Amino acid sequence: MTESISFSELSIGDEFPSITVEVTQDVIDVAALAHLDFNPVHTDIDWAERAQVFGTPKTVAHGMFTMSGMTSLVTRHWRDRGAVIVGIEAKLTRPVPVGTSVTTTGRIKELHPRTPGEHVVVVGVEAIDQDGHTVGVGDVRVRLAG
Repeated sequence: MTESISFSELSIGDEFPSITVEVTQDVIDVAALAHLDFNPVHTDIDWAERAQVFGTPKTVAHGMFTMSGMTSLVTRHWRDRGAVIVGIEAKLTRPVPVGTSVTTTGRIKELHPRTPGEHVVVVGVEAIDQDGHTVGVGDVRVRLAG
């Protein structure tokens, strides 16, 4: 583990580097295997084309895909520095069809000083598709080691 995050050096409004993920059928299929969620709206291309459940003939990513992208924003940058996600509140606002590019951004919304090792940071996160539509929003609660 590298040096832990210094709570005293954080400020409300501090931004995380964004992450962008391309949603391919392979990504959806791996997620389905990980979640054990093989709903045809995600995994069956022919069925999705006929059913058009979300108004698209394409399969769509799992909601957990969007949520995991929002938590990944934090873990990619803080995991090796002693941060632990203790909660997430998220709202999924649009389906994410195959072929979509999703960019997740985040910034510190709240700082809750406690005793060392118990400080809590709330990171506001947003996932946006390539057309500028918000596909998910949320708050990730993180406990810091330092």
